[in-house]
Amino acid sequence: MTLSIILTRTPGEYLAAALDRPATAPPAVPVLDPTARHVWPRRIAARLGLPLITAPDHAAGPDRTAGPAPDDGTRDDDVLLGAALTELRAGREDHLVVAVAHGDDHAYAHPAAVYALAKRARLLLAANEDDIHRTVRSATPRFLTLVGPAALLDFGLTTRIRARFPPLDLGVLYAHSPAKLSELVLKTLAYPAAPAAADVLVAPLLKGNEPLHNGPLTIYPQDAVDAAAFARPVPAPGAATEPAPPGEPGPMHRLFSVITHGSEDYLRLTSRDILCGLTPDPAEQEAARRESRTLPACMHGGDCVYPDARRWDPAAVAAQIVFANACLTLKLGSQLFGRHNRFTVAQRFLDSWAGTYIASPLLKDGTPGENLLFHYLLDEGGSVGGAVRQVNDSLRRWGIDAPEVLVVGDPEARYAPAAEAPVPDAVTCQEEPGRAEITFEGRLPAFTRVPLKDPELREAHRGGQLRLVPAEPFGGKLPLYGTFGESADGELSALVFGFQERTLTGTETSRTLTVAPRRPSAADRIVRAVERYENLAALDIKLDKTRSVLTDTANSLPAVARRTKEHIGDLTQSDPLHRATERILANCARLDRHLLDTLLRLTETREYHFVEAYRPTYAVEEVRSPYGACLYCGEATHRYTSAHVLRPWLRRHLISCPVCGATQDTEDATVSLAIEGDAVLAPDSTTALRVRITNDGAQDLDLLLGARITRGKPHGFRFSLSPDRLTVPAGTTATTGLTIVTGRPASLHAMLLRFYAVGLGRIDFAGRDLRFR
Repeated sequence: MTLSIILTRTPGEYLAAALDRPATAPPAVPVLDPTARHVWPRRIAARLGLPLITAPDHAAGPDRTAGPAPDDGTRDDDVLLGAALTELRAGREDHLVVAVAHGDDHAYAHPAAVYALAKRARLLLAANEDDIHRTVRSATPRFLTLVGPAALLDFGLTTRIRARFPPLDLGVLYAHSPAKLSELVLKTLAYPAAPAAADVLVAPLLKGNEPLHNGPLTIYPQDAVDAAAFARPVPAPGAATEPAPPGEPGPMHRLFSVITHGSEDYLRLTSRDILCGLTPDPAEQEAARRESRTLPACMHGGDCVYPDARRWDPAAVAAQIVFANACLTLKLGSQLFGRHNRFTVAQRFLDSWAGTYIASPLLKDGTPGENLLFHYLLDEGGSVGGAVRQVNDSLRRWGIDAPEVLVVGDPEARYAPAAEAPVPDAVTCQEEPGRAEITFEGRLPAFTRVPLKDPELREAHRGGQLRLVPAEPFGGKLPLYGTFGESADGELSALVFGFQERTLTGTETSRTLTVAPRRPSAADRIVRAVERYENLAALDIKLDKTRSVLTDTANSLPAVARRTKEHIGDLTQSDPLHRATERILANCARLDRHLLDTLLRLTETREYHFVEAYRPTYAVEEVRSPYGACLYCGEATHRYTSAHVLRPWLRRHLISCPVCGATQDTEDATVSLAIEGDAVLAPDSTTALRVRITNDGAQDLDLLLGARITRGKPHGFRFSLSPDRLTVPAGTTATTGLTIVTGRPASLHAMLLRFYAVGLGRIDFAGRDLRFR
């Protein structure tokens, strides 16, 4: 049966259209627009070939209330909402919909009711967060969808729910008006009924100059990306945007997936192309200037962060689902860019074609494995929420990122029939207690799910100790990823996947993966050997004839650490890891003290202890979300605890704010840094700040202090600290004054201030955005 779209103009018509559809009638979804233009619903209907129905005036339908209808033939909105709530009390217990609202304002509850009626789910009107937690705890649903205005749904709420109820598949439906929320509800309900046929993965971080094709998925490496194939240029300021300009974008995609560098207001597609979050609406721009001091630089007289880039419009990307694997591309609940956040790429996607937007609010390293895994699980018929939960679980086990990917959309939506493919004939699995071997003969399929029956393996998986490693090096140019997934009934599977099916040729036409709890590896032996020679050097033992060997080992250890981390999820890294470790092990006996001293000096001066440099060799092992209130904007912060993949007792503790971007990164949890004062700059002026350093540890800290601005050298900044050296005794706090002299920067984009405290090889730092008036 073909889905219909019912066009309504009032909340009464909207609710009545949802209530008055008999169960035997063809499926239909109403959508609300008080202006009666219904621009996006009409555009979506035309693109998907869906019929449109205009609701009759004062649509009343059969009376579901206890009393007579009002004399004017309409039914009161509250009465209709009450009727919906009555009907939804007997809704499915596995899906709970929560309408979040201020007091008696139920305007946003109407789209929530329409969504819940379509899903036959239970609906709760939440007065506060305790109501949500209490209901979830008693009902134990599988799916939870929070619905409401953007200002009331924030990361503090979602992260607390996810932390308290890990098995939930969580989704959020939000907008800045009931009409826009009704459009989002329409899209998230209509798209699974009419899914597009093709997926796109834009991967400018992946080397290559030709698209890769894998069934309905096309992958565009860095030199194969053509931004014009997905979007139109950004409209000129003041240009009309409704109705749409002539020339619709290309064919609708089911999934537009991207892994790239980005921020709240842009996504990089190539070195010269960005998807720009700037809304072309002059009224929105003027309102934002009045409301916010944290707008993009281009909104208050500065240039674009990428002034030479071609800017493309996210609103022109025709995709039902958008998966953005980049930093800080989702702002929920904050008003960073004005009341509607209309300058974020997320909002630009959601205001246009996208019915689901999937991203993390945090800093990200990212891997194409996230994008590919989501695509394959969607193809299996998995729910959107379930696929994202598997992505988050894999991020946690790979140690790549914080597992904070969030669904804006329907977490229960499925875009393919639920049917797992059988294990291919070319794949066999041999199990024994605590161990399994998966063998591929002749070819590596693009995606393979291999069930694992042994209960010892399942317990090792639940304890985070199960590993999937090649018995012999896999090799290959394109990455091949591996992870584990557990179904709702507790069945464990190994998931092996890549960009394309790969034929195994030459003398080695088979490959074997070993499934077992983690055991010591060659990399572990290298670390122990290096540590022994470090100890010899500390004992003043001279090994003068082995300096070149030490250089080779010192230069190779960062690569071994990086490949060891990559090897957790990327199985093709087994080949270079094998070569590197074998060479180091062969030379380990010739290490010498003098080159070890050089290594120690380099360790003290290089930047791999900082966020952007140490994360390739450190794995995230714990995330506390939320951790506490940001010192600068009050938003809920997130704390990562990361451990070096070769020396796990070496830790970093990063506190990150998803709204203002402030960070604090310390070697241990006993040190904290705060940059105090009004972090606002003006050209040709002096800004005075204060830095507070707290030492809760058991040892005194002797620190050398310094500060700089990222990419600030050509802008004429100067810095002075008074004092520039500090001794912070154990259990005390010390402060230093930081003076910034601002030149005349060519760009008035926000500048990231980095403050460093260095002593005895340790490097602690704090980062905070400085903005221009």
